[in-house]
Amino acid sequence: MAFLIVMAMGVAMALIYVPLRLYLTLTARGRRLRLLQRIRLLRQELATVTPSPSPHPPAAPDR
Repeated sequence: MAFLIVMAMGVAMALIYVPLRLYLTLTARGRRLRLLQRIRLLRQELATVTPSPSPHPPAAPDR
């Protein structure tokens, strides 16, 4: 009898855990993918912008 109770609790936990784990994994991947796409877009924008000449001279290297 105790085996059946433990078995039922294990099945119930699996039925809750597996869909929850899948959902959290997929949403995390989606957020990560959107963030990487935004970073790529910003890098492309920075690469296409021509740097304007600075009114200040470059800093002297430390010795």
